[in-house]
Amino acid sequence: MKKILSVENLKAYYDVKVFGIERTVKAVDNISFEVYEDEILGLAGESGCGKSTLIKVLYGILKPPLYVKSGKVLYHLNQPVDILAMDIEDKKEKLYWKVVSYIPQGSMNVLNPLLRIKKQFTNILKVHHKEKAKGDLEEMVVEHIKNLGLPREVLNSYPHQLSGGMRQRVTIALATVLTPRIIFADEPTTALDVVVQRGVLQLLKDLQKMYRNTIIMVTHDIAVHAELTDRLAVMYAGKMVELSSTREIFKNPLHPYTKFLINSVPQIGEKTIKNSAPGSPPSLANPPTGCRFHPRCPLAMRVCSEKEPPFKEILPEHFVACFRVGGDEKDD
Repeated sequence: MKKILSVENLKAYYDVKVFGIERTVKAVDNISFEVYEDEILGLAGESGCGKSTLIKVLYGILKPPLYVKSGKVLYHLNQPVDILAMDIEDKKEKLYWKVVSYIPQGSMNVLNPLLRIKKQFTNILKVHHKEKAKGDLEEMVVEHIKNLGLPREVLNSYPHQLSGGMRQRVTIALATVLTPRIIFADEPTTALDVVVQRGVLQLLKDLQKMYRNTIIMVTHDIAVHAELTDRLAVMYAGKMVELSSTREIFKNPLHPYTKFLINSVPQIGEKTIKNSAPGSPPSLANPPTGCRFHPRCPLAMRVCSEKEPPFKEILPEHFVACFRVGGDEKDD
Protein backbone atom coordinates (compact mmCIF):
# COMPACT_ATOMS: atom_id res chain seq x y z
CA MET A 1 0.00 0.00 0.00
CA LYS A 2 1.24 3.45 -0.92
CA LYS A 3 0.96 6.05 1.80
CA ILE A 4 -0.56 9.41 0.97
CA LEU A 5 -0.44 11.03 4.42
CA SER A 6 1.74 10.54 7.46
CA VAL A 7 1.42 12.08 10.90
CA GLU A 8 4.51 12.28 13.08
CA ASN A 9 4.39 12.98 16.84
CA LEU A 10 1.57 15.48 16.45
CA LYS A 11 0.60 17.61 19.44
CA ALA A 12 -2.24 20.11 18.98
CA TYR A 13 -3.51 21.93 22.07
CA TYR A 14 -6.11 24.57 22.87
CA ASP A 15 -4.69 27.41 25.00
CA VAL A 16 -7.72 28.96 26.66
CA LYS A 17 -8.48 31.33 29.52
CA VAL A 18 -11.53 30.53 31.67
CA PHE A 19 -12.52 32.97 34.44
CA GLY A 20 -9.05 34.45 34.25
CA ILE A 21 -7.33 31.07 34.60
CA GLU A 22 -5.16 29.88 31.71
CA ARG A 23 -5.63 26.25 30.75
CA THR A 24 -4.10 23.99 28.11
CA VAL A 25 -6.45 21.40 26.63
CA LYS A 26 -4.43 18.53 25.17
CA ALA A 27 -6.88 17.57 22.41
CA VAL A 28 -4.32 15.75 20.22
CA ASP A 29 -1.35 14.55 22.22
CA ASN A 30 1.62 12.90 20.51
CA ILE A 31 -0.13 10.95 17.76
CA SER A 32 1.63 9.16 14.87
CA PHE A 33 0.07 7.08 12.08
CA GLU A 34 -0.10 6.69 8.30
CA VAL A 35 -2.94 6.89 5.77
CA TYR A 36 -2.87 5.01 2.46
CA GLU A 37 -4.15 5.71 -1.01
CA ASP A 38 -7.55 4.31 -2.00
CA GLU A 39 -8.88 3.61 1.50
CA ILE A 40 -11.53 4.85 3.90
CA LEU A 41 -10.03 5.40 7.35
CA GLY A 42 -12.39 5.93 10.27
CA LEU A 43 -11.68 7.83 13.49
CA ALA A 44 -13.79 6.52 16.37
CA GLY A 45 -14.21 7.41 20.03
CA GLU A 46 -16.45 9.21 22.50
CA SER A 47 -17.36 12.86 22.05
CA GLY A 48 -14.54 15.14 23.14
CA CYS A 49 -11.73 12.63 22.53
CA GLY A 50 -10.03 14.81 19.88
CA LYS A 51 -11.30 13.28 16.62
CA SER A 52 -12.57 16.49 15.03
CA THR A 53 -9.56 18.46 16.22
CA LEU A 54 -7.26 15.90 14.62
CA ILE A 55 -8.78 16.14 11.15
CA LYS A 56 -8.91 19.94 11.35
CA VAL A 57 -5.16 19.93 11.96
CA LEU A 58 -4.60 17.38 9.18
CA TYR A 59 -6.51 19.68 6.85
CA GLY A 60 -4.53 22.69 8.05
CA ILE A 61 -7.34 24.55 9.83
CA LEU A 62 -5.44 26.27 12.63
CA LYS A 63 -7.29 29.08 14.34
CA PRO A 64 -6.63 30.30 17.90
CA PRO A 65 -7.04 29.02 20.52
CA LEU A 66 -5.90 25.86 18.66
CA TYR A 67 -2.12 25.63 18.23
CA VAL A 68 0.22 22.90 16.99
CA LYS A 69 2.92 22.48 19.61
CA SER A 70 5.03 19.96 17.70
CA GLY A 71 4.98 17.31 15.00
CA LYS A 72 4.48 17.05 11.25
CA VAL A 73 1.61 16.36 8.85
CA LEU A 74 3.12 15.21 5.56
CA TYR A 75 1.19 14.88 2.31
CA HIS A 76 3.00 12.47 0.00
CA LEU A 77 2.40 14.04 -3.40
CA ASN A 78 5.20 14.30 -5.98
CA GLN A 79 7.33 15.02 -2.93
CA PRO A 80 6.44 15.19 0.81
CA VAL A 81 4.70 18.44 1.74
CA ASP A 82 4.26 19.50 5.38
CA ILE A 83 0.91 21.29 5.47
CA LEU A 84 1.75 22.79 8.87
CA ALA A 85 4.65 24.67 7.29
CA MET A 86 2.49 26.21 4.52
CA ASP A 87 0.80 29.60 4.73
CA ILE A 88 -2.91 29.88 4.03
CA GLU A 89 -2.51 31.24 0.50
CA ASP A 90 -0.28 28.32 -0.49
CA LYS A 91 -2.85 25.90 0.91
CA LYS A 92 -5.64 27.54 -1.08
CA GLU A 93 -3.65 27.61 -4.31
CA LYS A 94 -1.91 24.24 -4.18
CA LEU A 95 -4.02 21.94 -2.01
CA TYR A 96 -7.57 22.93 -1.16
CA TRP A 97 -10.36 21.49 -3.35
CA LYS A 98 -7.89 20.06 -5.92
CA VAL A 99 -5.85 17.77 -3.68
CA VAL A 100 -7.75 17.77 -0.41
CA SER A 101 -11.26 18.80 0.61
CA TYR A 102 -13.25 18.97 3.82
CA ILE A 103 -16.85 18.07 4.68
CA PRO A 104 -17.66 19.73 8.03
CA GLN A 105 -20.44 18.96 10.48
CA GLY A 106 -23.70 20.39 9.15
CA SER A 107 -24.26 21.25 5.51
CA MET A 108 -25.32 24.83 6.31
CA ASN A 109 -21.77 25.49 7.53
CA VAL A 110 -20.67 25.17 3.89
CA LEU A 111 -23.53 26.35 1.70
CA ASN A 112 -24.16 30.05 1.18
CA PRO A 113 -27.89 30.62 1.92
CA LEU A 114 -28.00 33.56 -0.52
CA LEU A 115 -26.77 31.68 -3.61
CA ARG A 116 -28.36 28.98 -5.73
CA ILE A 117 -26.55 25.64 -5.62
CA LYS A 118 -25.33 25.95 -9.24
CA LYS A 119 -23.63 29.26 -8.46
CA GLN A 120 -21.82 27.77 -5.50
CA PHE A 121 -20.37 25.03 -7.71
CA THR A 122 -19.30 27.39 -10.50
CA ASN A 123 -17.69 29.80 -8.00
CA ILE A 124 -15.33 27.03 -6.97
CA LEU A 125 -14.68 25.76 -10.48
CA LYS A 126 -13.85 29.15 -11.99
CA VAL A 127 -11.07 29.69 -9.42
CA HIS A 128 -9.29 26.57 -10.67
CA HIS A 129 -10.44 26.66 -14.32
CA LYS A 130 -9.98 30.31 -15.23
CA GLU A 131 -9.64 29.42 -18.91
CA LYS A 132 -13.12 27.88 -19.19
CA ALA A 133 -16.25 29.77 -20.19
CA LYS A 134 -19.29 29.97 -17.90
CA GLY A 135 -21.23 27.50 -20.04
CA ASP A 136 -18.41 24.95 -19.86
CA LEU A 137 -18.28 25.26 -16.07
CA GLU A 138 -22.03 24.70 -15.82
CA GLU A 139 -21.71 21.59 -18.00
CA MET A 140 -19.03 20.27 -15.65
CA VAL A 141 -21.37 20.81 -12.69
CA VAL A 142 -24.28 19.07 -14.40
CA GLU A 143 -22.10 16.11 -15.34
CA HIS A 144 -20.75 15.81 -11.79
CA ILE A 145 -24.24 15.92 -10.28
CA LYS A 146 -25.40 13.31 -12.79
CA ASN A 147 -22.49 10.99 -11.97
CA LEU A 148 -23.43 11.12 -8.31
CA GLY A 149 -27.07 10.30 -9.00
CA LEU A 150 -28.43 13.61 -7.74
CA PRO A 151 -31.41 15.27 -9.47
CA ARG A 152 -30.45 18.14 -11.76
CA GLU A 153 -33.21 20.28 -10.23
CA VAL A 154 -31.14 20.84 -7.06
CA LEU A 155 -28.85 23.17 -9.01
CA ASN A 156 -31.57 25.81 -9.28
CA SER A 157 -32.48 25.59 -5.60
CA TYR A 158 -31.37 27.63 -2.62
CA PRO A 159 -30.01 25.61 0.33
CA HIS A 160 -33.08 26.23 2.51
CA GLN A 161 -35.31 24.69 -0.18
CA LEU A 162 -33.60 21.31 0.17
CA SER A 163 -34.06 18.67 2.84
CA GLY A 164 -31.27 18.05 5.35
CA GLY A 165 -30.27 14.83 3.60
CA MET A 166 -30.18 16.45 0.15
CA ARG A 167 -28.15 19.38 1.48
CA GLN A 168 -25.63 16.93 2.89
CA ARG A 169 -25.42 15.12 -0.48
CA VAL A 170 -24.89 18.48 -2.21
CA THR A 171 -22.15 19.34 0.28
CA ILE A 172 -20.41 16.05 -0.51
CA ALA A 173 -20.79 16.72 -4.24
CA LEU A 174 -19.33 20.21 -3.73
CA ALA A 175 -16.32 18.80 -1.84
CA THR A 176 -15.60 16.35 -4.68
CA VAL A 177 -16.27 18.48 -7.77
CA LEU A 178 -12.50 18.76 -8.45
CA THR A 179 -11.90 15.05 -7.62
CA PRO A 180 -9.47 15.61 -4.71
CA ARG A 181 -7.17 12.80 -3.65
CA ILE A 182 -8.05 13.14 0.05
CA ILE A 183 -11.41 13.97 1.63
CA PHE A 184 -11.90 14.73 5.32
CA ALA A 185 -15.45 14.10 6.54
CA ASP A 186 -16.34 15.32 10.02
CA GLU A 187 -19.53 13.61 11.25
CA PRO A 188 -21.14 13.67 7.76
CA THR A 189 -24.31 11.91 8.97
CA THR A 190 -24.95 13.95 12.12
CA ALA A 191 -28.62 14.90 12.70
CA LEU A 192 -29.85 12.69 9.83
CA ASP A 193 -32.39 9.93 10.36
CA VAL A 194 -31.35 6.33 9.74
CA VAL A 195 -32.81 6.06 6.22
CA VAL A 196 -31.24 9.34 5.04
CA GLN A 197 -27.99 8.46 6.78
CA ARG A 198 -27.75 5.26 4.77
CA GLY A 199 -28.15 7.21 1.53
CA VAL A 200 -25.35 9.59 2.48
CA LEU A 201 -23.06 6.70 3.42
CA GLN A 202 -23.81 4.99 0.11
CA LEU A 203 -22.91 8.20 -1.72
CA LEU A 204 -19.54 8.32 0.08
CA LYS A 205 -18.95 4.67 -0.82
CA ASP A 206 -19.81 5.28 -4.47
CA LEU A 207 -17.55 8.34 -4.62
CA GLN A 208 -14.58 6.48 -3.20
CA LYS A 209 -15.13 3.61 -5.62
CA MET A 210 -15.53 5.99 -8.56
CA TYR A 211 -12.49 8.20 -7.91
CA ARG A 212 -10.35 5.78 -5.85
CA ASN A 213 -9.43 8.57 -3.47
CA THR A 214 -8.81 8.47 0.27
CA ILE A 215 -11.49 9.37 2.80
CA ILE A 216 -10.74 10.08 6.47
CA MET A 217 -14.02 10.09 8.35
CA VAL A 218 -14.95 11.04 11.90
CA THR A 219 -18.03 9.67 13.61
CA HIS A 220 -18.77 8.51 17.15
CA ASP A 221 -21.19 5.92 15.72
CA ILE A 222 -19.23 2.67 15.66
CA ALA A 223 -21.91 1.02 13.49
CA VAL A 224 -21.25 3.58 10.74
CA HIS A 225 -17.58 2.61 10.78
CA ALA A 226 -18.53 -1.05 10.43
CA GLU A 227 -20.63 -0.14 7.37
CA LEU A 228 -18.16 2.14 5.60
CA THR A 229 -14.51 2.06 6.62
CA ASP A 230 -11.57 -0.11 5.56
CA ARG A 231 -9.41 0.70 8.58
CA LEU A 232 -10.36 2.05 11.98
CA ALA A 233 -8.40 4.24 14.41
CA VAL A 234 -9.76 4.42 17.95
CA MET A 235 -9.05 7.56 19.99
CA TYR A 236 -9.40 8.13 23.71
CA ALA A 237 -8.69 11.38 25.59
CA GLY A 238 -6.44 12.85 22.91
CA LYS A 239 -4.54 9.62 22.27
CA MET A 240 -4.76 6.95 19.61
CA VAL A 241 -5.17 3.62 21.41
CA GLU A 242 -5.78 1.16 18.54
CA LEU A 243 -5.47 1.04 14.75
CA SER A 244 -6.10 -1.83 12.36
CA SER A 245 -8.41 -2.98 9.60
CA THR A 246 -12.06 -2.51 10.54
CA ARG A 247 -12.69 -6.22 10.06
CA GLU A 248 -9.81 -7.11 12.40
CA ILE A 249 -10.88 -4.65 15.11
CA PHE A 250 -14.45 -5.94 15.13
CA LYS A 251 -13.25 -9.54 15.13
CA ASN A 252 -10.35 -9.12 17.55
CA PRO A 253 -10.40 -5.84 19.53
CA LEU A 254 -7.33 -5.72 21.76
CA HIS A 255 -7.55 -2.51 23.76
CA PRO A 256 -10.06 -2.63 26.67
CA TYR A 257 -11.63 0.65 25.53
CA THR A 258 -12.10 -0.67 21.98
CA LYS A 259 -13.81 -3.74 23.41
CA PHE A 260 -16.33 -1.53 25.20
CA LEU A 261 -17.00 0.35 21.96
CA ILE A 262 -17.50 -2.82 19.93
CA ASN A 263 -19.69 -4.43 22.59
CA SER A 264 -21.94 -1.36 22.63
CA VAL A 265 -23.17 -2.06 19.08
CA PRO A 266 -26.65 -3.67 19.24
CA GLN A 267 -27.25 -6.86 17.30
CA ILE A 268 -30.55 -7.81 15.68
CA GLY A 269 -32.50 -10.11 17.99
CA GLU A 270 -30.10 -9.64 20.90
CA LYS A 271 -31.75 -9.09 24.29
CA THR A 272 -28.75 -8.82 26.61
CA ILE A 273 -27.97 -5.54 28.36
CA LYS A 274 -25.08 -3.59 26.85
CA ASN A 275 -22.43 -2.33 29.27
CA SER A 276 -20.51 0.84 28.50
CA ALA A 277 -17.14 1.75 29.96
CA PRO A 278 -17.54 2.66 33.65
CA GLY A 279 -17.07 6.27 34.73
CA SER A 280 -16.58 9.28 32.47
CA PRO A 281 -13.84 10.50 30.12
CA PRO A 282 -11.17 12.61 31.81
CA SER A 283 -10.65 16.34 31.35
CA LEU A 284 -8.12 16.96 28.59
CA ALA A 285 -6.93 19.99 30.54
CA ASN A 286 -5.82 17.68 33.35
CA PRO A 287 -5.54 14.13 32.00
CA PRO A 288 -4.49 11.27 34.27
CA THR A 289 -0.89 10.09 34.32
CA GLY A 290 0.14 6.94 32.52
CA CYS A 291 -2.53 5.36 30.35
CA ARG A 292 -5.42 7.83 30.18
CA PHE A 293 -7.96 5.01 30.26
CA HIS A 294 -6.65 3.42 33.46
CA PRO A 295 -9.15 5.09 35.88
CA ARG A 296 -12.00 3.42 33.94
CA CYS A 297 -10.26 0.20 32.94
CA PRO A 298 -11.28 -3.03 34.70
CA LEU A 299 -7.93 -4.57 33.72
CA ALA A 300 -5.68 -1.75 34.96
CA MET A 301 -2.40 -2.61 36.67
CA ARG A 302 -0.17 -0.37 38.77
CA VAL A 303 2.10 0.33 35.81
CA CYS A 304 -0.87 1.71 33.88
CA SER A 305 -1.09 4.69 36.22
CA GLU A 306 2.66 5.26 36.21
CA LYS A 307 3.77 4.89 32.59
CA GLU A 308 2.27 5.73 29.23
CA PRO A 309 1.97 2.58 27.10
CA PRO A 310 3.71 2.82 23.71
CA PHE A 311 1.60 2.72 20.57
CA LYS A 312 3.12 -0.23 18.75
CA GLU A 313 2.45 -2.99 16.25
CA ILE A 314 1.30 -6.06 18.19
CA LEU A 315 0.09 -8.05 15.17
CA PRO A 316 0.73 -7.32 11.46
CA GLU A 317 -0.81 -3.88 10.76
CA HIS A 318 -2.52 -3.94 14.16
CA PHE A 319 -1.29 -1.19 16.50
CA VAL A 320 -2.29 -0.94 20.16
CA ALA A 321 -1.28 1.12 23.21
CA CYS A 322 -1.87 -1.21 26.17
CA PHE A 323 0.45 -2.93 28.67
CA ARG A 324 -1.96 -5.86 28.98
CA VAL A 325 -1.60 -6.52 25.26
CA GLY A 326 2.04 -5.63 24.71
CA GLY A 327 3.33 -7.89 27.45
CA ASP A 328 6.28 -5.61 28.22
CA GLU A 329 5.12 -4.75 31.73
CA LYS A 330 3.70 -6.91 34.51
CA ASP A 331 1.77 -5.99 37.61
CA ASP A 332 3.64 -6.07 40.90
